Amino acid sequence: MKINLRPYAHDHTRWHVDIRLMHPTTQKEIRKRLVAPAGLSEAQARAWGERQVPALLLGGGRGADPDAAREREEEVVAAPTKAKAKATKTKTKTKSKTKTKTKPRAPATITSPPSHLRLVEWSASAMTLRELYEERFDPEYVQLQKPATQVGYETVFRNHIAPALGDLPLAAIDVAQLSAFRAGLRRTMKASTCNLILAKVAKMLRYARQMRIIEVVPEVERFTVPRARPKAVLSAEQITALVAAARAIDTASEVIVLLALDAGLRSAEICALEWADIDLKEGSILVQNNTFRGIKVTPKGTIGKLALTSALREALERHRRSEPIGPLVLYRQSKNTAGKWEPQTPNTIRHYLRVAQRRAGLPISGPHLLRHTSLTRLANLGASVHVIQAVARHSWLQTTQAYLHTQQVGLAREAAELLDRAAGKAPGKSLAKRAKSRQRAPRRA
Repeated sequence: MKINLRPYAHDHTRWHVDIRLMHPTTQKEIRKRLVAPAGLSEAQARAWGERQVPALLLGGGRGADPDAAREREEEVVAAPTKAKAKATKTKTKTKSKTKTKTKPRAPATITSPPSHLRLVEWSASAMTLRELYEERFDPEYVQLQKPATQVGYETVFRNHIAPALGDLPLAAIDVAQLSAFRAGLRRTMKASTCNLILAKVAKMLRYARQMRIIEVVPEVERFTVPRARPKAVLSAEQITALVAAARAIDTASEVIVLLALDAGLRSAEICALEWADIDLKEGSILVQNNTFRGIKVTPKGTIGKLALTSALREALERHRRSEPIGPLVLYRQSKNTAGKWEPQTPNTIRHYLRVAQRRAGLPISGPHLLRHTSLTRLANLGASVHVIQAVARHSWLQTTQAYLHTQQVGLAREAAELLDRAAGKAPGKSLAKRAKSRQRAPRRA
């Protein structure tokens, strides 16, 4: 295959791409002259031409190119004027009494190839990434997701994707552009954060391919994320001190701490918990709601039913007797709410926890530490990975396996004890009992 480039005669900002290749089946030479979209460099125009090869092979090189067809039309319009003048003179000199009716010749029409043979020019290849997001991707995909996902896409596109790639045509976003974008992200962000942004770019390009706006999706390479170190958890003494401090403050603080420690609920799930989800007689709690900026949605992971511990059940009973305000389990009242009872938010849950941590003399941390401590305690007690997954309500078992590092430490300790036990004994044949020598009986005289 050979690709030659030269500036397009009618628009010097574009490239004329001359593709020559041999068809692998028919062994016939295919030659196609195409015009790359505007705004591409020479290297990008060459890469764009390489992406047209599959369509050329599929169509046998007969795919239509609108720019080339337009060029041919311009050549027809710019025919020599001498021929036109000669034809006019001949017509005026010829005088005939009889009029002959001539059927006018139909003008040449340019027909587009079938959809499965269509090249990039026939789709909206000149569309930029910003236009794709605003006109198609956002209304047809993003707005159909959960509110948190919508905010995530909008924030990432506005702050990171649009400044670097937003004004580029989709045909210009190739491996080279993505590599430069990827390197720029890594200079200021962690690998895991970069991968979240790159995943959204890849999703947008796959969507463009699905809508037949582009023909080929360039590979979006991710970063290798370093293995996360085991996170610290609360000890048994710290747990006792924290629960006692929360109980001394009020019933709401105690319920918040125990919902995170014993039930493993996330802060947004604690805010959305309703009395209708709790069965004190059965001793169970149904986690089926979550809240995001005041909007009630389904929880992260899966909907699940959990059993109440004795401490959590007693705390819920005391809290229900003291503050029966509304359908939610937890409300807040402060100067920020003008003295009115309002639902809790993840920020206020974090505030309640900070007050209890200061009173217990513990380091300040977020609510997720309590959930992590809850799942790690189950692993320390020998719970199986499926039991931990049921409590955590993880969608993927791989997420739950991260909490089993404490069990690995226990297994390693057993291995060390076996080695120590073996080192205290003599190796090899010394452990076997030696055979006693056979005594000969005395000879009789």
